[in-house]
Amino acid sequence: MSFTRMLTGAATMATATLAAGSALALSCLPPSIETSFERWQDAPERYYVVSGTLTPAAPLPRVPSLAETNGIGVDTSNLRGVYRVQGEVVYANQTVPIDHYVWVRVTCAGPWCGSFPAAGTSGVMAFEQLPDMTLELTAGACPGDIFSDPGGATAARVQQCLRGEDCSPPVPFR
Repeated sequence: MSFTRMLTGAATMATATLAAGSALALSCLPPSIETSFERWQDAPERYYVVSGTLTPAAPLPRVPSLAETNGIGVDTSNLRGVYRVQGEVVYANQTVPIDHYVWVRVTCAGPWCGSFPAAGTSGVMAFEQLPDMTLELTAGACPGDIFSDPGGATAARVQQCLRGEDCSPPVPFR
C-alpha cells in the first residue's frame, strides 16, 4: 500500500470518527453511594461527607447546553458558584452540624456538562477540601455526586463504610 493511499485512508477514518463523535451519547454507569464512597476514600484529596441541603448564595454562571458546545469540550474554569450547605457532616459513629458556605463546580465530559443543584437540593454529598481550606462539591456530567436520603438510610450506609464494614455496591439486576 502506498504512503499516499494509507494517508488518505487515515484522513478518511479520522473525519468519519470526528463526524460521528458529536452524535455519540454520554454513557454513565449507574451511581451508588458505595462506588462514590470508594472514589472519595481512594482519592488523594480529603473529602467530607455531608447529609444536608444546598442553597445558592449568589447568582450562578450559565452552563452551556449540549447544542451550544458544538460537540467539543467546554471550558469549565468559570463554572463555579457559591452555595450554603446546612446539615451534618457524617463520621463513622457520629454526625456534626454544618452551616457553611461552599463552592459548587460544574464539570463536563467532552460536550456533556453537569448542572448546578437547584435551590433546596438535599441528600448525601461529598465536599473536597481545597488547599485554601474551602470546601467544594463537584457536579459532573454523570450522576453520583448527590444522593437522595429521605429516611437517612444513605447516611447510615456511609457510616457503615466509614467503620470499615461491608461497603459492597448492590448487585445490578440482570
